[in-house]
Amino acid sequence: MIDQESPTAVQSEPLSIEELRKACDSPLHYIAILHRYLDGGLTALPVSAQRVFLQLVRETLARGRDRVRITIRALTEKTGLSKETVSQALRQLSSPSVDLVNVVDRGGAHTPGHYQVRWYTYQKRRFQNPPQRSRLKVRSLIDHSIENRLLTLSSDDRVLLEQSYLALQPKERADVEDTVKDNLLTLGMVVTKDAFHQYVLYETMRRTMYHHIRRHYPNMFSFDPVLKP
Repeated sequence: MIDQESPTAVQSEPLSIEELRKACDSPLHYIAILHRYLDGGLTALPVSAQRVFLQLVRETLARGRDRVRITIRALTEKTGLSKETVSQALRQLSSPSVDLVNVVDRGGAHTPGHYQVRWYTYQKRRFQNPPQRSRLKVRSLIDHSIENRLLTLSSDDRVLLEQSYLALQPKERADVEDTVKDNLLTLGMVVTKDAFHQYVLYETMRRTMYHHIRRHYPNMFSFDPVLKP
């Protein structure tokens, strides 16, 4: 579909569905998405809007989801921009002509806003043809977070997972925890102790219960974040 409201000096292209799928599970593919945006993928935006958009990418894709609840205050602290600049950037990113962010709920003075990222580039046009844009139906990734995946386990399998974790030898447990920490450091994520424990359980499940889980929960270790049109 041709976006008639898109500025003629702008070229906007969707990111590869396959790239998005891989980025949800692989730090290297996630970094490749960041490089795509950093290496000219947002050149038609002012620097402040680029900074806010990249922060939203980190808050969403790095955590395996397409939307996030976050306050303006939190965005100002994370980006170093003023409240007015962040608000202006969000208005621009969610405007019909740019359409890189869908504002599900603007929130309030002390209530987080709810923002969905639209996976497109937005760069200065290098070709004479008008930009082609198509809307993809993006499935919420919230239900596919590690915490929620673990909630789909039956009570028996949850007990079995906890027992598998407790049965790990000290060296094996340290290896699992170090693997999780390395992945979090690569993504630049800081999580709570409870979230860290959930990630450790998930890695333990992958290592010790893989075939059992794949048999009873076929989609536990893989998911498709984008619906085909």
